[in-house]
Amino acid sequence: MPGRWPLRCALCLAALGRLAMGDPLGAIIAAERSALGEPLPPEALCSQVKRVALFTEAFLPKVDGVSRTALLTIHHLQRSGRDLIVFAPKPAPQHIEGTPIYSVPSLWLPSYPETRVALLWLPLLRRLRHFKPDLIHLFSPFTLGMLGMLGSAALNVPVVANYQTDLPGYAHSYGAPHFAPLFKAILRFIHNGCTLTLAPTPIVVAQLRRWRFKRLRLWGRGVDTTRFTPARRSAEWQARLRNGRDQALGVALYVGRMAREKHLETLSDLAGDPSIALTLIGNGEYLPQVQHALCSNGRSAHFIGHLLGDALADAYAAADVFVFPATRETFGQVILEAMASGLPVVAADQGGSAALVKHGETGFLVPAHDPAAFHQRVRQLLSDASLRTRMSAAARAYAQQQAWSAVMRALEGYYAEALGLQERRARMRRC
Repeated sequence: MPGRWPLRCALCLAALGRLAMGDPLGAIIAAERSALGEPLPPEALCSQVKRVALFTEAFLPKVDGVSRTALLTIHHLQRSGRDLIVFAPKPAPQHIEGTPIYSVPSLWLPSYPETRVALLWLPLLRRLRHFKPDLIHLFSPFTLGMLGMLGSAALNVPVVANYQTDLPGYAHSYGAPHFAPLFKAILRFIHNGCTLTLAPTPIVVAQLRRWRFKRLRLWGRGVDTTRFTPARRSAEWQARLRNGRDQALGVALYVGRMAREKHLETLSDLAGDPSIALTLIGNGEYLPQVQHALCSNGRSAHFIGHLLGDALADAYAAADVFVFPATRETFGQVILEAMASGLPVVAADQGGSAALVKHGETGFLVPAHDPAAFHQRVRQLLSDASLRTRMSAAARAYAQQQAWSAVMRALEGYYAEALGLQERRARMRRC
Protein backbone atom coordinates (compact mmCIF):
# COMPACT_ATOMS: atom_id res chain seq x y z
CA MET A 1 0.00 0.00 0.00
CA PRO A 2 1.56 3.33 -1.01
CA GLY A 3 2.65 5.34 2.00
CA ARG A 4 0.90 8.48 0.75
CA TRP A 5 -2.56 6.96 1.13
CA PRO A 6 -4.53 8.47 4.01
CA LEU A 7 -4.62 6.51 7.23
CA ARG A 8 -8.39 6.38 7.08
CA CYS A 9 -8.26 4.58 3.75
CA ALA A 10 -5.74 2.12 5.18
CA LEU A 11 -8.16 1.34 7.99
CA CYS A 12 -10.94 0.88 5.45
CA LEU A 13 -8.86 -1.65 3.56
CA ALA A 14 -8.03 -3.54 6.72
CA ALA A 15 -11.72 -3.74 7.57
CA LEU A 16 -12.48 -4.92 4.05
CA GLY A 17 -10.00 -7.73 4.42
CA ARG A 18 -11.99 -9.05 7.35
CA LEU A 19 -15.17 -9.19 5.28
CA ALA A 20 -16.11 -12.22 3.23
CA MET A 21 -15.68 -11.63 -0.47
CA GLY A 22 -19.20 -12.94 -0.99
CA ASP A 23 -22.13 -13.93 1.13
CA PRO A 24 -23.10 -17.61 1.36
CA LEU A 25 -25.14 -18.70 -1.63
CA GLY A 26 -28.12 -19.35 0.58
CA ALA A 27 -28.21 -15.70 1.65
CA ILE A 28 -27.99 -14.51 -1.95
CA ILE A 29 -30.80 -16.84 -3.02
CA ALA A 30 -33.04 -15.82 -0.12
CA ALA A 31 -32.44 -12.10 -0.73
CA GLU A 32 -33.51 -12.36 -4.37
CA ARG A 33 -36.46 -14.68 -3.73
CA SER A 34 -38.07 -12.25 -1.30
CA ALA A 35 -38.03 -9.46 -3.92
CA LEU A 36 -40.77 -11.04 -6.03
CA GLY A 37 -43.68 -10.45 -3.66
CA GLU A 38 -46.83 -12.50 -4.09
CA PRO A 39 -46.98 -15.19 -6.81
CA LEU A 40 -48.92 -14.41 -9.97
CA PRO A 41 -52.45 -15.83 -10.16
CA PRO A 42 -52.85 -18.89 -12.44
CA GLU A 43 -54.69 -16.90 -15.11
CA ALA A 44 -51.62 -14.67 -15.57
CA LEU A 45 -49.39 -17.64 -16.48
CA CYS A 46 -48.70 -19.03 -19.96
CA SER A 47 -50.21 -22.45 -19.33
CA GLN A 48 -48.63 -24.01 -22.42
CA VAL A 49 -45.13 -23.53 -21.00
CA LYS A 50 -44.64 -26.24 -18.41
CA ARG A 51 -40.94 -27.04 -18.88
CA VAL A 52 -38.30 -24.32 -19.29
CA ALA A 53 -34.56 -24.58 -19.94
CA LEU A 54 -32.53 -21.54 -18.87
CA PHE A 55 -29.07 -20.78 -20.29
CA THR A 56 -27.22 -18.03 -18.42
CA GLU A 57 -23.75 -16.76 -19.25
CA ALA A 58 -23.25 -15.58 -15.64
CA PHE A 59 -24.49 -17.24 -12.48
CA LEU A 60 -23.72 -17.74 -8.82
CA PRO A 61 -21.35 -17.39 -7.10
CA LYS A 62 -20.88 -14.28 -9.27
CA VAL A 63 -23.46 -11.62 -8.43
CA ASP A 64 -24.23 -9.18 -11.24
CA GLY A 65 -27.22 -8.03 -13.26
CA VAL A 66 -27.31 -11.16 -15.41
CA SER A 67 -27.08 -13.66 -12.54
CA ARG A 68 -29.60 -11.73 -10.43
CA THR A 69 -32.16 -11.58 -13.25
CA ALA A 70 -31.67 -15.28 -13.95
CA LEU A 71 -32.12 -16.11 -10.28
CA LEU A 72 -35.31 -14.03 -9.99
CA THR A 73 -36.70 -15.72 -13.11
CA ILE A 74 -35.87 -19.13 -11.66
CA HIS A 75 -37.74 -18.24 -8.47
CA HIS A 76 -40.75 -17.04 -10.46
CA LEU A 77 -40.88 -20.19 -12.58
CA GLN A 78 -40.45 -22.41 -9.51
CA ARG A 79 -43.34 -20.69 -7.75
CA SER A 80 -45.54 -21.09 -10.81
CA GLY A 81 -45.02 -24.87 -10.77
CA ARG A 82 -42.82 -25.22 -13.85
CA ASP A 83 -40.15 -27.90 -14.31
CA LEU A 84 -36.76 -26.27 -14.86
CA ILE A 85 -33.20 -26.99 -15.78
CA VAL A 86 -30.43 -24.37 -15.74
CA PHE A 87 -27.21 -24.39 -17.77
CA ALA A 88 -24.47 -22.13 -16.39
CA PRO A 89 -20.67 -21.83 -16.45
CA LYS A 90 -18.61 -23.58 -13.78
CA PRO A 91 -18.34 -22.99 -10.89
CA ALA A 92 -22.06 -22.99 -10.14
CA PRO A 93 -24.15 -24.58 -7.39
CA GLN A 94 -25.49 -28.04 -8.15
CA HIS A 95 -29.07 -26.96 -7.62
CA ILE A 96 -31.27 -24.05 -6.59
CA GLU A 97 -34.04 -25.24 -4.27
CA GLY A 98 -34.54 -28.46 -6.19
CA THR A 99 -33.85 -27.11 -9.67
CA PRO A 100 -30.81 -28.86 -11.19
CA ILE A 101 -27.93 -26.73 -12.42
CA TYR A 102 -25.87 -28.24 -15.25
CA SER A 103 -22.42 -26.68 -14.92
CA VAL A 104 -20.57 -26.25 -18.20
CA PRO A 105 -16.74 -26.19 -18.34
CA SER A 106 -15.53 -22.61 -18.57
CA LEU A 107 -12.46 -20.42 -18.86
CA TRP A 108 -11.66 -17.35 -16.81
CA LEU A 109 -10.37 -14.16 -18.38
CA PRO A 110 -6.87 -13.12 -17.15
CA SER A 111 -7.87 -9.45 -16.82
CA TYR A 112 -11.37 -10.23 -15.54
CA PRO A 113 -11.00 -13.28 -13.26
CA GLU A 114 -14.50 -13.24 -11.76
CA THR A 115 -16.02 -13.65 -15.22
CA ARG A 116 -16.21 -17.17 -16.67
CA VAL A 117 -16.73 -17.88 -20.38
CA ALA A 118 -18.47 -21.20 -21.01
CA LEU A 119 -17.00 -23.57 -23.56
CA LEU A 120 -19.05 -24.82 -26.50
CA TRP A 121 -19.78 -28.02 -24.59
CA LEU A 122 -21.85 -30.14 -26.95
CA PRO A 123 -22.63 -32.91 -24.40
CA LEU A 124 -25.13 -30.56 -22.75
CA LEU A 125 -27.36 -30.95 -25.82
CA ARG A 126 -28.02 -34.56 -24.80
CA ARG A 127 -29.16 -33.34 -21.39
CA LEU A 128 -31.38 -30.74 -23.06
CA ARG A 129 -32.98 -33.32 -25.37
CA HIS A 130 -33.67 -35.58 -22.40
CA PHE A 131 -35.33 -32.70 -20.52
CA LYS A 132 -37.65 -31.85 -23.48
CA PRO A 133 -38.36 -28.18 -22.75
CA ASP A 134 -41.39 -26.30 -24.06
CA LEU A 135 -39.31 -23.13 -24.24
CA ILE A 136 -35.68 -22.04 -23.90
CA HIS A 137 -34.74 -18.77 -22.19
CA LEU A 138 -31.27 -17.30 -22.75
CA PHE A 139 -29.74 -14.74 -20.37
CA SER A 140 -27.17 -12.44 -22.02
CA PRO A 141 -26.37 -15.14 -24.61
CA PHE A 142 -22.88 -15.71 -25.96
CA THR A 143 -21.23 -19.15 -26.05
CA LEU A 144 -23.94 -20.86 -23.99
CA GLY A 145 -26.51 -18.95 -26.01
CA MET A 146 -25.20 -20.52 -29.19
CA LEU A 147 -25.76 -23.96 -27.67
CA GLY A 148 -29.26 -22.91 -26.63
CA MET A 149 -29.98 -21.88 -30.22
CA LEU A 150 -28.75 -25.25 -31.49
CA GLY A 151 -30.98 -26.99 -28.99
CA SER A 152 -34.05 -24.95 -29.92
CA ALA A 153 -33.57 -25.76 -33.61
CA ALA A 154 -33.15 -29.48 -32.91
CA LEU A 155 -36.18 -29.61 -30.61
CA ASN A 156 -38.31 -27.13 -32.58
CA VAL A 157 -39.13 -25.03 -29.51
CA PRO A 158 -39.15 -21.23 -29.17
CA VAL A 159 -36.21 -19.41 -27.65
CA VAL A 160 -36.43 -16.09 -25.81
CA ALA A 161 -33.23 -14.11 -25.18
CA ASN A 162 -32.40 -11.28 -22.80
CA TYR A 163 -30.02 -8.58 -24.06
CA GLN A 164 -28.22 -7.52 -20.86
CA THR A 165 -24.51 -7.08 -21.57
CA ASP A 166 -23.04 -4.41 -23.83
CA LEU A 167 -20.11 -6.47 -25.07
CA PRO A 168 -19.19 -3.99 -27.85
CA GLY A 169 -19.10 -1.25 -25.23
CA TYR A 170 -16.97 -3.39 -22.92
CA ALA A 171 -14.49 -3.85 -25.76
CA HIS A 172 -13.99 -0.08 -25.78
CA SER A 173 -13.77 0.13 -21.97
CA TYR A 174 -11.10 -2.58 -21.84
CA GLY A 175 -8.90 -1.07 -24.52
CA ALA A 176 -9.83 -3.45 -27.36
CA PRO A 177 -12.15 -1.38 -29.61
CA HIS A 178 -11.19 -3.46 -32.66
CA PHE A 179 -13.25 -6.33 -31.15
CA ALA A 180 -16.42 -4.23 -30.94
CA PRO A 181 -17.63 -4.88 -34.52
CA LEU A 182 -16.99 -8.62 -34.08
CA PHE A 183 -18.97 -8.75 -30.81
CA LYS A 184 -21.78 -6.78 -32.41
CA ALA A 185 -21.95 -9.22 -35.34
CA ILE A 186 -21.92 -12.27 -33.04
CA LEU A 187 -24.66 -10.86 -30.83
CA ARG A 188 -26.78 -9.91 -33.84
CA PHE A 189 -26.43 -13.44 -35.22
CA ILE A 190 -27.46 -15.00 -31.88
CA HIS A 191 -30.37 -12.70 -31.15
CA ASN A 192 -31.77 -12.70 -34.67
CA GLY A 193 -31.82 -16.49 -34.47
CA CYS A 194 -34.10 -16.28 -31.43
CA THR A 195 -37.87 -16.04 -31.45
CA LEU A 196 -37.85 -12.86 -29.35
CA THR A 197 -35.19 -10.60 -27.85
CA LEU A 198 -36.04 -8.81 -24.61
CA ALA A 199 -34.25 -5.51 -23.92
CA PRO A 200 -34.47 -3.70 -20.56
CA THR A 201 -34.99 -0.04 -21.58
CA PRO A 202 -36.29 1.93 -24.58
CA ILE A 203 -32.77 3.32 -25.05
CA VAL A 204 -31.37 -0.20 -25.49
CA VAL A 205 -34.24 -1.17 -27.81
CA ALA A 206 -33.42 1.84 -30.03
CA GLN A 207 -29.72 0.97 -30.01
CA LEU A 208 -30.36 -2.63 -31.01
CA ARG A 209 -32.65 -1.52 -33.83
CA ARG A 210 -29.79 0.60 -35.17
CA TRP A 211 -27.66 -2.54 -35.03
CA ARG A 212 -30.33 -4.38 -37.10
CA PHE A 213 -31.58 -6.68 -34.32
CA LYS A 214 -35.05 -8.09 -35.00
CA ARG A 215 -38.18 -8.99 -32.99
CA LEU A 216 -37.32 -6.74 -30.05
CA ARG A 217 -39.54 -6.38 -27.02
CA LEU A 218 -39.20 -4.19 -23.92
CA TRP A 219 -38.80 -6.11 -20.65
CA GLY A 220 -37.81 -3.91 -17.74
CA ARG A 221 -36.87 -4.75 -14.16
CA GLY A 222 -38.58 -4.37 -10.83
CA VAL A 223 -37.59 -3.51 -7.29
CA ASP A 224 -38.67 -4.64 -3.83
CA THR A 225 -40.04 -1.41 -2.37
CA THR A 226 -40.88 -3.16 0.90
CA ARG A 227 -37.22 -3.96 1.54
CA PHE A 228 -35.73 -0.86 -0.08
CA THR A 229 -37.43 2.03 1.70
CA PRO A 230 -36.47 5.32 3.36
CA ALA A 231 -38.13 4.00 6.53
CA ARG A 232 -34.97 1.97 7.24
CA ARG A 233 -32.87 5.10 7.75
CA SER A 234 -30.98 4.83 11.04
CA ALA A 235 -28.29 6.66 12.96
CA GLU A 236 -26.36 3.41 13.27
CA TRP A 237 -25.99 2.97 9.53
CA GLN A 238 -25.36 6.66 8.96
CA ALA A 239 -22.39 6.32 11.31
CA ARG A 240 -21.20 3.18 9.50
CA LEU A 241 -21.27 4.95 6.14
CA ARG A 242 -19.36 7.95 7.51
CA ASN A 243 -16.84 5.66 9.23
CA GLY A 244 -15.59 8.19 11.75
CA ARG A 245 -15.98 11.21 9.51
CA ASP A 246 -17.85 14.31 10.74
CA GLN A 247 -21.50 13.51 11.48
CA ALA A 248 -22.55 16.69 9.70
CA LEU A 249 -21.21 15.46 6.35
CA GLY A 250 -23.64 14.37 3.66
CA VAL A 251 -23.07 10.84 2.36
CA ALA A 252 -22.67 10.13 -1.36
CA LEU A 253 -23.09 6.38 -1.93
CA TYR A 254 -22.10 4.04 -4.76
CA VAL A 255 -23.24 0.40 -4.90
CA GLY A 256 -22.00 -2.06 -7.49
CA ARG A 257 -19.06 -4.07 -8.76
CA MET A 258 -15.58 -2.61 -8.74
CA ALA A 259 -14.91 -2.98 -12.46
CA ARG A 260 -13.17 -0.91 -15.08
CA GLU A 261 -16.37 -0.25 -17.05
CA LYS A 262 -17.95 1.39 -13.98
CA HIS A 263 -15.55 4.36 -14.37
CA LEU A 264 -15.34 4.95 -10.63
CA GLU A 265 -12.35 7.25 -11.08
CA THR A 266 -14.98 9.79 -12.15
CA LEU A 267 -15.78 10.17 -8.44
CA SER A 268 -12.30 11.54 -7.71
CA ASP A 269 -13.48 15.13 -7.15
CA LEU A 270 -16.04 13.87 -4.63
CA ALA A 271 -13.31 11.92 -2.83
CA GLY A 272 -11.22 15.07 -2.70
CA ASP A 273 -13.95 17.20 -1.11
CA PRO A 274 -13.67 17.10 2.71
CA SER A 275 -17.30 18.26 3.02
CA ILE A 276 -18.59 15.04 1.41
CA ALA A 277 -18.41 11.50 2.80
CA LEU A 278 -17.99 9.21 -0.21
CA THR A 279 -18.77 5.54 0.52
CA LEU A 280 -18.63 2.59 -1.89
CA ILE A 281 -20.27 -0.81 -1.44
CA GLY A 282 -19.17 -3.78 -3.54
CA ASN A 283 -16.24 -5.95 -4.58
CA GLY A 284 -14.56 -6.83 -7.83
CA GLU A 285 -11.35 -7.37 -9.71
CA TYR A 286 -10.72 -3.64 -10.14
CA LEU A 287 -10.89 -2.83 -6.41
CA PRO A 288 -7.17 -1.98 -5.93
CA GLN A 289 -7.24 0.49 -8.82
CA VAL A 290 -10.41 2.14 -7.51
CA GLN A 291 -8.92 2.42 -4.03
CA HIS A 292 -5.82 4.07 -5.44
CA ALA A 293 -7.84 6.51 -7.56
CA LEU A 294 -10.05 7.58 -4.65
CA CYS A 295 -7.70 7.32 -1.68
CA SER A 296 -4.49 8.97 -2.90
CA ASN A 297 -3.29 12.57 -3.23
CA GLY A 298 -5.40 13.82 -0.35
CA ARG A 299 -8.58 12.03 -1.40
CA SER A 300 -10.62 9.88 0.96
CA ALA A 301 -13.31 7.24 0.48
CA HIS A 302 -14.72 4.44 2.62
CA PHE A 303 -15.04 0.91 1.14
CA ILE A 304 -17.48 -1.42 2.86
CA GLY A 305 -17.37 -4.54 0.69
CA HIS A 306 -20.28 -6.63 -0.56
CA LEU A 307 -23.68 -6.33 1.16
CA LEU A 308 -26.96 -8.13 0.54
CA GLY A 309 -30.54 -8.15 1.74
CA ASP A 310 -31.47 -6.09 4.79
CA ALA A 311 -27.92 -4.83 5.35
CA LEU A 312 -27.80 -3.41 1.83
CA ALA A 313 -31.24 -1.84 2.26
CA ASP A 314 -30.12 -0.24 5.54
CA ALA A 315 -27.05 1.20 3.82
CA TYR A 316 -29.06 2.73 0.97
CA ALA A 317 -31.52 4.35 3.38
CA ALA A 318 -28.72 5.88 5.47
CA ALA A 319 -27.15 7.75 2.53
CA ASP A 320 -28.15 11.17 1.16
CA VAL A 321 -27.30 10.92 -2.54
CA PHE A 322 -26.59 8.01 -4.88
CA VAL A 323 -23.84 8.31 -7.50
CA PHE A 324 -23.44 6.08 -10.55
CA PRO A 325 -20.78 6.96 -13.16
CA ALA A 326 -21.03 3.75 -15.23
CA THR A 327 -21.68 4.21 -18.94
CA ARG A 328 -22.07 0.65 -20.28
CA GLU A 329 -25.09 -0.48 -18.25
CA THR A 330 -28.09 -1.83 -20.11
CA PHE A 331 -30.25 -1.13 -17.05
CA GLY A 332 -28.71 -0.30 -13.67
CA GLN A 333 -30.64 -2.23 -11.01
CA VAL A 334 -28.83 -0.44 -8.19
CA ILE A 335 -30.26 2.88 -9.40
CA LEU A 336 -33.77 1.52 -8.96
CA GLU A 337 -32.90 0.22 -5.48
CA ALA A 338 -31.46 3.61 -4.52
CA MET A 339 -34.55 5.42 -5.77
CA ALA A 340 -36.81 3.04 -3.83
CA SER A 341 -34.73 3.98 -0.77
CA GLY A 342 -35.51 7.66 -1.38
CA LEU A 343 -32.14 8.71 -2.78
CA PRO A 344 -31.77 11.32 -5.51
CA VAL A 345 -29.43 9.94 -8.17
CA VAL A 346 -26.53 11.62 -9.95
CA ALA A 347 -25.62 9.42 -12.91
CA ALA A 348 -23.82 9.50 -16.23
CA ASP A 349 -26.08 10.52 -19.09
CA GLN A 350 -25.31 7.38 -21.03
CA GLY A 351 -26.59 3.81 -21.13
CA GLY A 352 -29.30 2.45 -18.87
CA SER A 353 -28.95 5.30 -16.36
CA ALA A 354 -30.42 7.76 -18.83
CA ALA A 355 -33.60 5.69 -19.06
CA LEU A 356 -34.11 5.51 -15.28
CA VAL A 357 -33.23 8.97 -13.99
CA LYS A 358 -35.60 11.82 -14.83
CA HIS A 359 -33.26 14.79 -15.01
CA GLY A 360 -34.30 17.51 -12.61
CA GLU A 361 -37.02 15.35 -11.03
CA THR A 362 -35.52 12.19 -9.52
CA GLY A 363 -31.91 13.31 -9.80
CA PHE A 364 -29.43 14.66 -12.33
CA LEU A 365 -27.84 13.23 -15.46
CA VAL A 366 -24.35 14.60 -16.09
CA PRO A 367 -21.80 14.18 -18.90
CA ALA A 368 -19.97 10.86 -18.74
CA HIS A 369 -16.37 10.84 -17.45
CA ASP A 370 -16.74 14.35 -15.97
CA PRO A 371 -15.58 14.43 -12.31
CA ALA A 372 -16.38 18.14 -11.96
CA ALA A 373 -19.97 17.67 -13.17
CA PHE A 374 -20.57 14.84 -10.68
CA HIS A 375 -19.06 16.92 -7.91
CA GLN A 376 -21.13 20.01 -8.73
CA ARG A 377 -24.47 18.15 -8.78
CA VAL A 378 -23.76 16.23 -5.57
CA ARG A 379 -22.78 19.44 -3.80
CA GLN A 380 -25.96 21.08 -5.07
CA LEU A 381 -28.10 18.29 -3.61
CA LEU A 382 -26.28 18.16 -0.30
CA SER A 383 -26.45 21.92 0.19
CA ASP A 384 -30.15 22.28 -0.70
CA ALA A 385 -32.32 20.27 1.69
CA SER A 386 -35.60 21.25 0.01
CA LEU A 387 -34.35 20.14 -3.42
CA ARG A 388 -33.06 16.89 -1.96
CA THR A 389 -36.38 16.23 -0.20
CA ARG A 390 -38.39 16.90 -3.36
CA MET A 391 -36.21 14.63 -5.50
CA SER A 392 -36.21 11.95 -2.80
CA ALA A 393 -40.01 11.81 -2.84
CA ALA A 394 -40.11 11.73 -6.65
CA ALA A 395 -37.52 8.94 -6.78
CA ARG A 396 -39.47 6.86 -4.28
CA ALA A 397 -42.74 7.43 -6.17
CA TYR A 398 -41.16 6.30 -9.44
CA ALA A 399 -39.72 3.15 -7.87
CA GLN A 400 -43.08 2.23 -6.36
CA GLN A 401 -44.43 1.86 -9.89
CA GLN A 402 -41.78 -0.77 -10.75
CA ALA A 403 -43.08 -3.99 -9.18
CA TRP A 404 -41.50 -7.36 -9.95
CA SER A 405 -44.99 -8.88 -10.23
CA ALA A 406 -45.69 -6.66 -13.27
CA VAL A 407 -42.30 -7.57 -14.76
CA MET A 408 -42.98 -11.30 -14.46
CA ARG A 409 -46.52 -10.87 -15.78
CA ALA A 410 -44.98 -9.27 -18.88
CA LEU A 411 -42.56 -12.19 -19.19
CA GLU A 412 -45.48 -14.64 -19.25
CA GLY A 413 -46.95 -12.62 -22.12
CA TYR A 414 -43.69 -12.86 -24.05
CA TYR A 415 -43.56 -16.61 -23.47
CA ALA A 416 -47.08 -16.88 -24.96
CA GLU A 417 -46.09 -14.65 -27.89
CA ALA A 418 -42.97 -16.73 -28.57
CA LEU A 419 -45.03 -19.92 -28.63
CA GLY A 420 -47.46 -18.32 -31.08
CA LEU A 421 -44.65 -17.19 -33.38
CA GLN A 422 -43.10 -20.66 -33.28
CA GLU A 423 -46.42 -22.29 -34.16
CA ARG A 424 -46.94 -19.90 -37.10
CA ARG A 425 -43.48 -20.70 -38.40
CA ALA A 426 -44.22 -24.42 -38.15
CA ARG A 427 -47.47 -23.98 -40.10
CA MET A 428 -45.67 -22.00 -42.81
CA ARG A 429 -43.05 -24.75 -43.19
CA ARG A 430 -45.82 -27.34 -43.63
CA CYS A 431 -47.51 -25.31 -46.37
